[in-house]
Amino acid sequence: MKNKCVIAAAELVIFNLLSLFLACKLLFPFLGELAASTADADVHVYRISIFFTVYIAGMLLLGIHIYMNMIKPVSKAQKELEEAAQESKKAELIRKEFVANVSHELKTPLTSISGFIETLQQGAAEDPEIRTKFIDIIAIETSRLKRMIEDLLVLSDIENKKETADKKEFDVRGAVERTLLALEPIAEDKGVILVTSFDENICIHGSVDRFCQMMMNLIENAIKYSKQGGRIWICAENRAQKVQISVRDEGIGIAEEHLERLFERFYRVDKSRSAKAGGIGLGLSIVKHIAMLFGAELGVESKVGEGTVFYVTFER
Repeated sequence: MKNKCVIAAAELVIFNLLSLFLACKLLFPFLGELAASTADADVHVYRISIFFTVYIAGMLLLGIHIYMNMIKPVSKAQKELEEAAQESKKAELIRKEFVANVSHELKTPLTSISGFIETLQQGAAEDPEIRTKFIDIIAIETSRLKRMIEDLLVLSDIENKKETADKKEFDVRGAVERTLLALEPIAEDKGVILVTSFDENICIHGSVDRFCQMMMNLIENAIKYSKQGGRIWICAENRAQKVQISVRDEGIGIAEEHLERLFERFYRVDKSRSAKAGGIGLGLSIVKHIAMLFGAELGVESKVGEGTVFYVTFER
């Protein structure tokens, strides 16, 4: 920027010196001739007009040149700095909120674990029934902590582009069926029926592990919030040059005002119900990030009391 200022100053000086030289050539002879005769007055006026026209045009062009090369880039840089400052404030706000959420989510189970251990150490361990009950609770809270840490690591890997090297074309049906095998015990325990529907030859390109992780979160989420004995439909359809996968349940549903924030980290529609179901609000955030990795579109429709359907639409 310093060099540009020096160049602009030099251009202004040179232009004005040239203008002064031209003025001497045109105007000084005119003043001497005007004293002797006025016969060529029109010629002299024409010369003056040319001089001022050239001078004004030159100053305008020089002004445009300085604006385009100095003022405009400075304005653009200032605007970019303001936008960067706003993004920085936004990122700082998200970071603070994230740290607060993580601290809260860690503190709750740790406080519970610490309290039960302290109670056991003070003599409650002598009672087999109490001991068994407390150990079971500690195991549940420890499992919750483990799941949260694993989910946070997954999010960190995705956001830092630490992707697995198994990107390839894979069969959607096979990947979904492998996922369902792992979730069948949870579904059976709640009496939920898993119904599948697949079009023929559905394949997409990407990491099969990330895809299974996404489907695991969607289907497990549907199981958690389904009614006892309800049904869940997992469908995969060919749609022109796209593949659409949907997970639909007959669960409690989600109110419309919550849909926009549904994929935010740690966002839970009903915190008490989510805590009871074992949710910590990271599952759908992971789904969103994995969908972004695939370049897929993610959508949700829901009605309170009727159920929810999640759509993931992939390019072929």
